[in-house]
Amino acid sequence: MPGITVLDLDLAAALALARQETWAAAHSQYAAQPTPDRPDGAIVATTAPKRWEVDPVRVLDLNT
Repeated sequence: MPGITVLDLDLAAALALARQETWAAAHSQYAAQPTPDRPDGAIVATTAPKRWEVDPVRVLDLNT
């Protein structure tokens, strides 16, 4: 998938794990935050978009 970038679980992302129930949720939320490389943050591609309704995360619903 040429438009997909898999981000490493670096130290800052690993430290974010303590704030979430699962490593997947923590890493996704961390990746969605703005950075110098991604000023608008990443878009989380998911089949469970309702999970992200309470978080400030841009979502790509893979169900449609």
